[in-house]
Amino acid sequence: MKKLVFAGIILILTGCAKTFVKTPVTFATLFAPGETTCYNMHIKRTITIHEGDSIRNYIMEYSLKTEESIAEVSSEFITLNLKILKASGDVTHNGEAFATGVFDDLKGHIITIRLTPDGTIADIRGTEQIPTLLGTGAETISDLEVFLFLYNYLKPGMLKPMQIYRKESRTGSKVYRYEGIDKTKSPGDAAYITFRGNFDVEDAGYKGTYAYKRVTKGSSEGAIYHLLRDGRLLEGREKFRLKDNYIFPGYNNLNREVIVYTELTVSRAQETGGEKHE
Repeated sequence: MKKLVFAGIILILTGCAKTFVKTPVTFATLFAPGETTCYNMHIKRTITIHEGDSIRNYIMEYSLKTEESIAEVSSEFITLNLKILKASGDVTHNGEAFATGVFDDLKGHIITIRLTPDGTIADIRGTEQIPTLLGTGAETISDLEVFLFLYNYLKPGMLKPMQIYRKESRTGSKVYRYEGIDKTKSPGDAAYITFRGNFDVEDAGYKGTYAYKRVTKGSSEGAIYHLLRDGRLLEGREKFRLKDNYIFPGYNNLNREVIVYTELTVSRAQETGGEKHE
């Protein structure tokens, strides 16, 4: 995996410059069994497929309401479940409605995540069952990234202003930078973190009887507000682009390229410890 050089370009969620209090901060994994937190997630995704001389374009725009519930906390792992309470959206193909029922199966789906006390995502299950529009690798990785976003940035311990730290996942790596404290957030003080990342995944499979190799690469950038009083994401945004290259040895006419560009925004919909949403 190539070394990622962090560029000091700050993505401001509000679109305008802000002044942050440059003070050290301490992150902690403040998860307790039975706690719940809800998030609203909005995803806009463009999928472009180049196959031979043809080009296909799809646009997906959808919203999810998810409930995080803490199932278990031990000295080794924090196990939590993310249940999709609501899912709605639209898909178009060249401007026409397409696959209108793709979101129907999302409601009630549960994604299980295991964190270690040091903030590492040890395991995530359930994203592979999320129905993709076209079944491409870049779509599957994009769905995984949507949920990794909520937790991958966690790094318990003290951070100094402008401190940089790296986090790895199964799809690549990200470099985060703690910018300072925003004291204007109504729920309380929030640490502001910016990041840039890359994706680098290789896989292989078959299309019918034809073997192929798939190389998926991409990049991302975004920012997160982390609410200090409960140790969770308050709001955040990420933009990321993934490109699949499907290579069929000996059958170049079958080669294809898939580009998936995603814009993700997340906001807290419920204070931690509140009543469950049905």
